[in-house]
Amino acid sequence: MMVPGTGVAAMAAALQAVASGASTDWKADIERRRQALIATNGPGTDAAERDELLKMRGEDQRARGVDTQAKGAVQIATNLTEIDNALTEELKVLVKAKGWPTISMVGIEASNAAMLVLTHTRDHAWQVSLLPELVNLADEKKIDPSALALVVDKELVYEGKLQRYGTQFKQTEDGEIAMYGVEDPGGLDRERAEVMLPPIDVYKGMLAGMYHLKVSNKIVMAVAQGRQ
Repeated sequence: MMVPGTGVAAMAAALQAVASGASTDWKADIERRRQALIATNGPGTDAAERDELLKMRGEDQRARGVDTQAKGAVQIATNLTEIDNALTEELKVLVKAKGWPTISMVGIEASNAAMLVLTHTRDHAWQVSLLPELVNLADEKKIDPSALALVVDKELVYEGKLQRYGTQFKQTEDGEIAMYGVEDPGGLDRERAEVMLPPIDVYKGMLAGMYHLKVSNKIVMAVAQGRQ
């Protein structure tokens, strides 16, 4: 099984716990660039859509049992597929009506919430169709590249390819979690820094704390869906 994904907000909370008290250049750089995105794009102008997306994020994360303060095994909703499908349909309606929710439209938290739902969609054809536009929006600094990185990796793993940013992990038979193979292991932290993600060792610590599972140093290879 693939480890259930987390939102950027949940990731930030977990990273705060992992890196609290540490003086880290990467942390300061991510925060500086995040604040620059907010300053450039503003808090958002569509309050109704912002509130809807934040509500959707809450539903997504509750279904995955995400709670950085909880102890014990994560409890995933038994109807997770049904929840993901419903959230996908809600997002499709919003995107069709107004386009992709950018930071200037709904603010950075809600924009990332939309990306979280897209990360977890079961409609991979729709996911792939949006990627060129989303890459352009990230290049234009209209969306958060760290949120998009999860979608890029998720789709690469789905296609049985090496992921780019090391965001996707799998729970192994021995109960640990292991990272899917990446395109450039030696340059992974550089790739992650470019899209405002923390170093991979920090990310692994965050996953261990969030899911209460040991993170293995093993690498697992993705298998294209339908070929398993």
